[in-house]
Amino acid sequence: MKQKYQLQIITPVHIGSGETLNHIDGCYANDRWYHIDLDKVLAHQSTDLNALTSEMAQRDFRWERHLREHNADLSELSAYSLACSQSPEEVEIREAIMTSGYHPFIPGSTLKGAIRTALLGEILSESDDIYGKSLNQLENLIDQGSRGNPRREQPAKGIESLAFGRDPNRDLFRALQVSDTMPLGTNSLEIGMAWTVTLNQNSQLVQKIERGREYKNFVQQFQSGQHLTFTLKIDELLFRAREKKRLGFSDLQENTLRDIAEVCRSATHQLICREQDFFGYYNLSEIADFYDRLIQENKLLPEGAFLLQIGWGTGYYSNTVTALFTEDEVSSDNLEMDLRERFKLGESRSRRGQYDDREFPKTRRILYRGRNPIAPLGWVKISPFED
Repeated sequence: MKQKYQLQIITPVHIGSGETLNHIDGCYANDRWYHIDLDKVLAHQSTDLNALTSEMAQRDFRWERHLREHNADLSELSAYSLACSQSPEEVEIREAIMTSGYHPFIPGSTLKGAIRTALLGEILSESDDIYGKSLNQLENLIDQGSRGNPRREQPAKGIESLAFGRDPNRDLFRALQVSDTMPLGTNSLEIGMAWTVTLNQNSQLVQKIERGREYKNFVQQFQSGQHLTFTLKIDELLFRAREKKRLGFSDLQENTLRDIAEVCRSATHQLICREQDFFGYYNLSEIADFYDRLIQENKLLPEGAFLLQIGWGTGYYSNTVTALFTEDEVSSDNLEMDLRERFKLGESRSRRGQYDDREFPKTRRILYRGRNPIAPLGWVKISPFED
């Protein structure tokens, strides 16, 4: 089965390249940020290579001053420019992943990872056996105690092996192929500002500022309303009777994989409701109202369509299924705190080994315009369509 999908950006999405950009890479002017193309600068008639090298070695070097002094046109010497509502100043910019020609796209691995989390939750919810064995694994890890710097992916690997298959050759997701999206032009991007918001000592949700440091990031992000396309394919050969038996795939695994849209809609509903409750309880009404609207949109989606939260800044619950265990009546009352202490989740930076009793996780990343909260990051709508 192969299906083409359209992906619509609901709230800005940042898929990072792993690189950050600073004042050496570009400059801000006229509500835009320009990524300087050094090849164009070096080819410019006014450029003296030795003088430029000396200038760039200075801590106060700025492209806007250099180009003004050399009467050079900023737009002609940049690889691309992006709308940017305020100057990043000294804050680095998280670069979006792009092709070599500066065309941004969303990797298939990003989409597949979000789908994998949703399907993991479904299998755990539907199989008492897999759930019980997974819970035992968590409890055994806790009983072992911390040894040095425990690797946080340990519980995920163990649980995924129970749900999807014991090794990569027998992993259910061998049967799912998700393509990269078709790339768009750089004009589909903008530079946004994302703040980390956190609960303070009075349990008020505020922008995080610690020891004078503002926890904000500037990010290259897909603008809301952009549309991208990709394909999703299920390898039917792996579900023929002989192959299915050899790989150890169960009917539950196969049915869950084939019902991706409905499974993702269910997982998304739980996530949206949890986030709406969080922002509503802590009085960040702009974000709570957004999630109210998203709950209704999720209910009214046409057949085969679903919502996902993807990319950087999506948060703890978008990437884990921990709540299935910590909020279950069967689990220990102390399971959440035990897991936090075992894997050092939310440990105080100033007081090692200390964990406060505020809600966990107490932080979120939210897009801001100036001092005004705008939206959470990463929400997309995925719909099947025919050419």
